[in-house]
Amino acid sequence: MRAPFATLLATLAFAWVSPVQGGEPSLRHVRPDRASGGSAAVVVGEDAALVHTTQIFPPQVQDEPESEDRQIELVLNRLDVILSAAKSGMDRVVKLHVVVERADLIPKIREAFVKRIADHDGPAWTVVVGELARPGAILAIDAVATTDAKPAPGRVEQLVVRALADQLPGATFATISAGRRVFISGQAEPDADLAAATRKTLESLEESLKHLGMGKEHIAQLKAFYLPADSAEIVWRETTQFFGEAVSPPLVLVEWKSSSSLPIEIELVAFAPDQAPEGAEAVEYLTPPGLTPSPVFSRIARVNRGDLVFVSGLTGPEGASGAEQVEAIFAELKAILDEAGSDFRHMAKATYYVADNEASVALNELRPNHYDPARPPAASKAIVPGTGSPGRSVEVDMIAVGKP
Repeated sequence: MRAPFATLLATLAFAWVSPVQGGEPSLRHVRPDRASGGSAAVVVGEDAALVHTTQIFPPQVQDEPESEDRQIELVLNRLDVILSAAKSGMDRVVKLHVVVERADLIPKIREAFVKRIADHDGPAWTVVVGELARPGAILAIDAVATTDAKPAPGRVEQLVVRALADQLPGATFATISAGRRVFISGQAEPDADLAAATRKTLESLEESLKHLGMGKEHIAQLKAFYLPADSAEIVWRETTQFFGEAVSPPLVLVEWKSSSSLPIEIELVAFAPDQAPEGAEAVEYLTPPGLTPSPVFSRIARVNRGDLVFVSGLTGPEGASGAEQVEAIFAELKAILDEAGSDFRHMAKATYYVADNEASVALNELRPNHYDPARPPAASKAIVPGTGSPGRSVEVDMIAVGKP
């Protein structure tokens, strides 16, 4: 009886999965919804090269900021320019991460994006509400997309698009070829001074990379959770100085709430230049020297092989308790991973956005019920002003790997 039942499940899962248009065989969408411009998840074949963008803001203006509709269009125009320079396109975006000033702007952003991708299925979306790093901006976007670029094996190739010189300092985007991907959990070094905390945290991340035989030249994207929101220039400056004469990698900034002694936490995505040894697991969960292991998150997740599964930010029922939201999220996550060909033992990177302490506590208490303590994903948890879904206080953003 088990074999026919498994076949039925596989058939049902396949029915929910849509192959990408445009002749890209290594990309497929799980539960695509063209009305919203998104998918529950996007599965990217392990043979695909990827581009990671910097965080994209509307242009700086000297007088009154542009209207909301105009800002949205300008940001999407800039994303289009960046993806074109990266030999990609709007219809090849697999993950869209949006920081928005107010949740009521999200339908406008989705509507504008849908027009850009025409009859193509859309990416996985994650939306977080907070104050933007640029005064007057109402939104900022960063993206991951497949690309026709051919980065040199073992290298992360950075490019600065000069036409967008008023974006964040450093690379406008980075491309990485197929191969081993590394996700490092958010690290935070205590110091009440944001500049000093930023430097120390970047140095700590570099030590974690050295444990893998890698260096800062292998970083494809940095994401910093920081406070206060109006101190972004400090983070930019310290990051640029840390990389010295080299171009600093794409950077994403998200406002968070934390103690004054921990003003910043930084996570990263990197590309391992070497090949996995024969027989290595699809995902390895590692703890560098000097850091303590945890049963609910790994310090490092190294993906040796397998498709990447980008899951849209998941939220629970509106108005539910923190625990009810978390349980509903994990139930939905399990279903999506099943359809995508993955499971809880092959998660690589989680970002948890929580908007109140109840949700934060529930997440801590309930994760052990779902995770294999020997195989939890690399993770960051950020307390933010709000999630992208009104009435929800927790949003889970997950990257997983297809089961061998």
